[in-house]
Amino acid sequence: WVSVSAFSPICNPTECPWGDKAFKAYLGSVEAGKSHDATALLSERSTPMVEFDDILIDQGDADDFLAEQLKPEALQAAAAKCGQKVTVNMHEGFDHSYHFIAAFIENHVVFHAKRLRKKQQMARTEVTYDFEATQGKPIQCKAMVARAPKQPLTEETITVDPPKAGEVRVKVMANALCH
Repeated sequence: WVSVSAFSPICNPTECPWGDKAFKAYLGSVEAGKSHDATALLSERSTPMVEFDDILIDQGDADDFLAEQLKPEALQAAAAKCGQKVTVNMHEGFDHSYHFIAAFIENHVVFHAKRLRKKQQMARTEVTYDFEATQGKPIQCKAMVARAPKQPLTEETITVDPPKAGEVRVKVMANALCH
């Protein structure tokens, strides 16, 4: 995930009637819902989630569900405790309707676009390799080696010679072995 935002979220579902009903019905207990409760998750932290520079919430102050069900103040308190930045925009006169979302959706699109662009730019600059330093030279690397059938693999440091005519040497970034 790169960014998080919400309109009128149920911020502390383990502490409200909707969450009580849903967690008991779908997960068997309210306790089982704690790993799905943003307030509970932040309450367990002593540091902010560095992956998210900000969490954006838009909420109408005329929302009938605000006090009993949504509880943004609980999320704000948990976020303040661990240092997580959460921006809650409370909108005067707005409720829980489509009109409310339509009025502020552009802010959320811009919020996410900014973070996605930043992540994309970071990804482009992070991956650079200097293959010239090893060109034409043997290299040392770790490998999982099979020495005999039905024997466990062993991790070994091996030497890989420079490629000969018609060969290439490939840098493997990640792989998986399936049975």
